[in-house]
Amino acid sequence: QNREMQVSFASLRFAIVLAIFLVYLVMAATFESFLHPLLVLGTIPLALIGVAAGLAVTGTSIPVIVLIGGVMLVGIVVNNAIVLIDTINRLRRAGVAKREAVIRAGHLRLRPILMTTLTTILGLLPMALAWGEGAELRSPLAITVASGLVFSTLLTLVFIPAAYMAIPSRVGEDSR
Repeated sequence: QNREMQVSFASLRFAIVLAIFLVYLVMAATFESFLHPLLVLGTIPLALIGVAAGLAVTGTSIPVIVLIGGVMLVGIVVNNAIVLIDTINRLRRAGVAKREAVIRAGHLRLRPILMTTLTTILGLLPMALAWGEGAELRSPLAITVASGLVFSTLLTLVFIPAAYMAIPSRVGEDSR
């Protein structure tokens, strides 16, 4: 049983690394930049901090289902960052100055990001509270996703704009 569990953890670790790599490649092609995908992927550790805090507060152990929840969480967290960076890039292409584009994008995307985060968390709340039959198996997944999402969303709304301002722009773009 222990050997099977180790094999499962190794398979999930491989799946997570492969997913992150593939997401990076798709984003690099989409953003036509190697730096912007790194900003997006920078939100993943923020989510993992939230997961660790949520599991510690609730006293939940780390079964395989938590790792599955982590894979699910990575997709959700990355989506929030992509929405914000894509809006900034669209504004930049329209000729808006970098600082103004970051401020406008934050204003335009704050509500959609918060709405998707809150609906996901509220949808996971009954599962996290362990209501219903077999909930003790599903509860760690819900705690993982909800706690990671809360923490990462709050930090993403600060981290992405700050990091975007810190990375250099292409030559000639700073003057706009």
